[in-house]
This record gives sequence, structure tokens and C-alpha cells, in this order.
Amino acid sequence: MLENWIQPLPRNFGSPRHHFIQDYHDDPNCLQNAQIALIGWDASFQRILKELESYHYPFRVQVVQMGVIRKSTVEFALPLIHELEDAGITAILVGAEIPAELLFKLHQHNQQFFNPVLVDERVRLGEDHSFASTGFVESTPLNCFHISWLAVQLHLANPQFLNSEHYFLDFIRLGKIRQHKESIEPAVRDADFLYFNLAAMRASDAPGKLGSNPSGLYSEEASQLTRYAGLSDRLSVLALTGYNPEHIEFQQTTTLLGQMMWYFMEGYANRKQDYPIQESDMIEYIVDLSKHGKPLKFLKSNKSGRWWLKVQIDIDKQTIDRFIPCS
Repeated sequence: MLENWIQPLPRNFGSPRHHFIQDYHDDPNCLQNAQIALIGWDASFQRILKELESYHYPFRVQVVQMGVIRKSTVEFALPLIHELEDAGITAILVGAEIPAELLFKLHQHNQQFFNPVLVDERVRLGEDHSFASTGFVESTPLNCFHISWLAVQLHLANPQFLNSEHYFLDFIRLGKIRQHKESIEPAVRDADFLYFNLAAMRASDAPGKLGSNPSGLYSEEASQLTRYAGLSDRLSVLALTGYNPEHIEFQQTTTLLGQMMWYFMEGYANRKQDYPIQESDMIEYIVDLSKHGKPLKFLKSNKSGRWWLKVQIDIDKQTIDRFIPCS
């Protein structure tokens, strides 16, 4: 059935099949036990997969490479990602220019509320502060609890966006990540998807990226970020994009992409399964603020040692519990 959406890689595309990464076209039944599916958005996926297959894997995750999507359009790809998500399979999408609209549309209809995380050098909003004008979604408002932009560079960010109250936006600047790398873990832990634009990388670390900005994330920081994403129990899609496969130095960028995918898998293999929150498995700490308002309730996981803040939010005339990751 999935052959309607994907096409296999040529048999002579490069290295022999790696025992760790199974090929869907060799055995479609391998998808039944799959935890992660690798999908190419264009032909550059072949070179990246070859890099990935050269690594060692001292952890256990069921990974299936599915080949390349037959039509690189949002409408065509949506049913495929829907089906994988419904099966509990995390998708890693890799391609030169994957539209963020794909992931927004996927979650806009899948869930009542969701939390996107975007890694980029700038905030790509329209002049009216909307996502519609940038192609993210067809209409606004979005059903988002929270939207995070990571590695934003201040000289590239419109101050109107940074101060916007139109959405519940959070910005973690490149300088803060450089000084406090652990500050990105709570933001990524709460993500339903991570959209990583290589424009956020330093040109020297990703010479094949689109654009030539010399400032940005180091390769080690990018790998740490995707590892945090792999650790997130709720994250279901990772997209890596924003590069030029025709660049003369694309091989170095291929190595970077392979490393980022490897660290995502390593994080996935170490998931602690402490989300959804089960308060019976948590240590509860209450900070009494009765003189100033309601007390604050913090929860600490016995499995991972991670912390959440429990708050109540009124939405659509209903009061629901919201667990906010914190350091």
C-alpha cells in the first residue's frame, strides 16, 4: 500500500545494506515492528543514507529506510506521514527544501493543540505576524499551546516579531544556547515536531546549506539538539532541510546530517517513557504562594529526574491540566 507514496533507492546507490537499518522494499513486513522511519524528500537522501550506514550503533532501535517520496508536495506526503504517526512510528524526513507547512498541517488536524519547535536563524513570519503568508498553514489561528524558535540571531529577527503577543511564541537566541546549552532541552521535550533548517548552522560547519551566514550553531550543538528531540516522548516527526545538494562542499554537510540523525536515534533509544505524565510516578513539590495567588505544583520524574510545572488553563470553557517542562 505504501508503495503508492514512496519509491525505492537504486540498488547500486552506494554502500551495501546495513544490518541495523532495514529496507522497507526488501521486506514490507519490517514496518510492523519499526520505531523510526527514514524518508527522503529528494534524491539527496541517497548520499545521506550512505553516510548514516557507515556508522556503528551501540543501541537498539528498529529503523526502516523507506526510500524517496514519489511527489515532493505537501498534499501528496500528508497521508503517508499520517499513516506512520497513527502506527506509532516516528518519521525522519530529509530533503533540500521540505516545506514546514507539511508538519503544521499534519498536527493542525491531528490534535486539538500541539507544540511546534523550529530551528532557524530568523523568524519567518509574514508582515502581519501570521503563518498563512509564509506558507506554513492556510489559515490562522493555529491550535498551538506554544511555539518555540531556537537559535534565532537578533540581527536577523524583526523586533516586531520578538515582541509579538499574537501567538504564544518563545525565542531562544543563539547566544543563550551558546552560554546555556541545557536551556533548549525543556523546549524540545515539549515538542510534537522539530523542523530544523540548516540556515541556523555556521557556514563553516554546514558549507552546503542554503545561504552563507558565518554565524550559527556548531555541529556539536546541532547534534545535541537532535538528541534532545530523540529523548522527547511526544515528538513524532523530525525534518532536516535547508541545504543545497549541488554545492561543491556538500559532502561535509552530508556528514553533519548523518550525525544529527544518528544522535536523534541514540536519544530515541534512551527515552524514559515518563510522558504522558502519570502523577503517581512523580515526586510532587508544592511552593506555597497563598499570599500572592495559587500555590505552584512541581513534579519530578522518578525515571529521568526531569521536572514539570503543573498549571490549569481555561480553553473553550473547559479547565485542563497543562504540564510545562522546566529545568
